Amino acid sequence: MSFIVSALWLYPVQSMRGQEMDALDYAADGLRLDRWFGILDVETQKMVGSAGGKRNWRALVTWDAQLVTPLDATEPKVEIRFPEGGSLVSDDLEIDRKLSERLERAVEFRGAGGARAPKRYELAPCHLLTSATLRRLNRSYPEGEFAPERFRPNVLLDCGDEVGFIEQPWLGKEIAMSSGAVLEGTEDCQRCALTTRAQGGLPSDPKILHTVMLENNTNAGIYARVAKPGRIALGDTAQIGQGRLAASAQASA
Repeated sequence: MSFIVSALWLYPVQSMRGQEMDALDYAADGLRLDRWFGILDVETQKMVGSAGGKRNWRALVTWDAQLVTPLDATEPKVEIRFPEGGSLVSDDLEIDRKLSERLERAVEFRGAGGARAPKRYELAPCHLLTSATLRRLNRSYPEGEFAPERFRPNVLLDCGDEVGFIEQPWLGKEIAMSSGAVLEGTEDCQRCALTTRAQGGLPSDPKILHTVMLENNTNAGIYARVAKPGRIALGDTAQIGQGRLAASAQASA
């Protein structure tokens, strides 16, 4: 069975809303400019996250981050857009002061090319989600808005009429795109309170995470590594292959 790539996202700034893309070019180490920028807490000297404990950081997931330079730019720039209006570009000489004032805490804006660069990937360079998982969750809680944006995937696969957590059995298996790129599922994606936050046009809804917890042990979607670099584009089809262990056993039989 094949599935269709129906949406793609790049997240230029850690914890901020991403931008929809027509295509993503995966290198062996992930996506160029994905989680390229981040915000450093001056006091702790750690990169901050909207899902973290400090209330100061919770607004980050409501901010939009959009690249204003090409993906192959030597010195990439990003525009941060605020929900109440206004924006800030990353090359603004006053960006640290302006962000500190907004967040009411001393912070510094960092890029992957400089000192104290953000750690780009905690688990894997691709987060993959299916329409089947979203449909399964929505059946359990019809009043909830299970929009993919709440779950922050890089790749969304349209699975037609399929319903269920169908991507979980893909761990250890190849996910081959018709364009030639190949991903491999590595582990389940455990959800956090970020899925419940108001963001974009989505309202705050604690029952979103509660439903994921009850129906699938807090898991929705999977992480994947890059098994073969290449481009993933809207409309590509994805085929699920054998796991590495199964393929090795078959080859030696």
